[in-house]
Amino acid sequence: MSGTHNKAQLPSNPTLKEINWYKKQINWGELPPFYHLVASSVSESEGILEHGFDNAVKRIIDKRNWNLDLLDGHEDTFGEIYCVNKPRIALHQVFTDRGFELWALPYAKDATIDTYVKDNRFMEFKEWDPVSMKSLIRINQLHKFIGFYFERGDKADKALILHAHKVVHKIISFLQRELNVVKLDGVTIKELYQLCERDSRACSDEIDIAKLMLGENQNKE
Repeated sequence: MSGTHNKAQLPSNPTLKEINWYKKQINWGELPPFYHLVASSVSESEGILEHGFDNAVKRIIDKRNWNLDLLDGHEDTFGEIYCVNKPRIALHQVFTDRGFELWALPYAKDATIDTYVKDNRFMEFKEWDPVSMKSLIRINQLHKFIGFYFERGDKADKALILHAHKVVHKIISFLQRELNVVKLDGVTIKELYQLCERDSRACSDEIDIAKLMLGENQNKE
């Protein structure tokens, strides 16, 4: 682990900017490449609700792509769309070889769809394109970064992981307000972190036992 600078302090509930600043203070003024990769992904995910750029989240909350007949909706003379109901989606949190991802799947009747569909009277979106709408966010290589933290990480690395969890929770909460989230499943960042933490402790215990046994054998000799 990196040596901590005497003046560097991390707030109790830091922003990503504060975490990055702290990481620089304890790492000779630099952000290591692996840390920078993960932090950049977290920043990109955090910005999808504020930035004006087109993204998967904005596509699925765009009422112009909602099936108004199924959702009891209408468009007024000013072009504003009002819906009594909201389209149903399922959210799935998953760790792939690329990192952590949050997936969305629409419903048609009582089944989720994971393929391209357009103008289907049973689907609550006019068009669903998995290529541009399924993967809502991705935090690159987060699973490996969590493993790295338990091997030789520091306080800033842990803060980044916790902040990533908060960002995902914020996005899910936003989607639950804007859409009808029927299902939320998968493996959360917190769950993988806790799993790695248990594995790390088990490994540490094994090493301690091995040292004790080695010491006993040496004493016998």
